[in-house]
Amino acid sequence: MKRIYAIIVMFCVLTSCTNSAKDHKSGPVEHEAVRGLPKDTAEIEKRNRTVNGNQPAEAWLEDIFTCLGTSTGRYCYYLDKEDALCTKRFLAFLKDANAIYGPSNLTDKEMPIAEAAYKAKWGKIYPLYTQETWLFGRGHDDALDIRDVKIDKVSESKFIVFIDYGDNIRTKNEVQLVNDQDSYKIDYCKTTFLH
Repeated sequence: MKRIYAIIVMFCVLTSCTNSAKDHKSGPVEHEAVRGLPKDTAEIEKRNRTVNGNQPAEAWLEDIFTCLGTSTGRYCYYLDKEDALCTKRFLAFLKDANAIYGPSNLTDKEMPIAEAAYKAKWGKIYPLYTQETWLFGRGHDDALDIRDVKIDKVSESKFIVFIDYGDNIRTKNEVQLVNDQDSYKIDYCKTTFLH
């Protein structure tokens, strides 16, 4: 009995090692969040068209700015939605970038080391942020009275979202979406403040 058990354990270990070796022989190592993403826009668009039962991407984006409850604004943005709106890797990217370029306790000696680590981690995945920028250029509180939101479709998965927060704060946001089961997630957002 012990011999059969030992043979089964050995088989499982060998199978695991063989599969692991196959995974590593296939080429350069990619971040696990990148592995499942298509490499080009045509493939992204094809995947977006083949998802059954989900709402169009543009309507999904518009829903982000729907006001809830007793808010009197035409458009709103709630910070607590952000985790559900973004891919895990994009959220990690936002946090890493803003830990450096936002309010920070980094010393002058630590800053270059932190920037180098940030560039090494994210440089091959995303265009890097070089200043504090949160999703859609939002502030540090819910935006409950956004004056206007305009969404322009660039492709099936890429959109330009113009937001007028009022008080002369307007942003242009280049948003890249990816499929997430029967919905979408934001996998990158390049925000430009307009003057």
